[in-house]
Amino acid sequence: MPDSRAGRSVTAAELVRNFAHWREVGAKEPVLVTHHGRETHILIGMEPYARLAGAKAPTNDQDRTRNLANHIHQGLILCKADLSIDFVNPVALSMAKRWDRQLEGKPLFEALPEFSGAVTEAHIRHTLASGEASTADIPSPFRKDSWLHFETFSFGSGVAILLRDITDDMQHHRLADIKTSILKAMALHDGVSYIRISMRGFVDVVDDSFCEMMGLPCEKLIGVALPDLIAMPARRQLREDLEQVLNGQGDRRVATQFLSNRGDVVPVDASLVRLHGTYGTEGAVMVIIPQDHMQPAT
Repeated sequence: MPDSRAGRSVTAAELVRNFAHWREVGAKEPVLVTHHGRETHILIGMEPYARLAGAKAPTNDQDRTRNLANHIHQGLILCKADLSIDFVNPVALSMAKRWDRQLEGKPLFEALPEFSGAVTEAHIRHTLASGEASTADIPSPFRKDSWLHFETFSFGSGVAILLRDITDDMQHHRLADIKTSILKAMALHDGVSYIRISMRGFVDVVDDSFCEMMGLPCEKLIGVALPDLIAMPARRQLREDLEQVLNGQGDRRVATQFLSNRGDVVPVDASLVRLHGTYGTEGAVMVIIPQDHMQPAT
């Protein structure tokens, strides 16, 4: 930093009176501004100020990287070329259940042995050796019934590991596959059918087996109130059962009677189950088996 006393000085009053002159002087050399004989400010041009500010506060890329890593929602682990841990952000510590541990400076596979001897180690070493990024969706080695998106990429002379929890996505897709398989299996059993019912008690979805039992095309059944499809003597009980299921008072098995378009009554055994959605109850599902299909063959 320049010696402030090596520059010229001016009183505050003089600076105000002849600012244009002192501005030109300040562009070439620092000018001390005094007030009642006391030095209070320095007038300096932008170029020397920029050089001075740059010398006083150098940019620290490492600090900036760590500050950014502490604010992201993914877990981040930075390793040096020898696979010693250089940095771990709080999200990664939480995912690995190491909230109270100091992992920086430790060998990666010693601090996190869950990564050792598994596909994760292969991805880490491949990226370190080749510089090639790599990703995998893996069961979490830290938590039961959890999944992680595991990503590695080069960072400086070492490797970075990025972790993202994908448990909700995996469960959603896996459960969707299970539900699809169950529905396909049901379709193979003649007479077994299902319908989906809205929160207001109207039919939202039907399968072909139910339409065949009712003697009506599927489009004629969509949007019809479920109790309207039930024989009068059984209608009141069905309404009560459906209301209790929709209100979260428990799933139940019911015996009821459907009115078919052929004019006959079809006695059935059915199960009513509340349909859970992201934001709570979204209706109910009814699985139906006609009682004549339940009689043992003679």
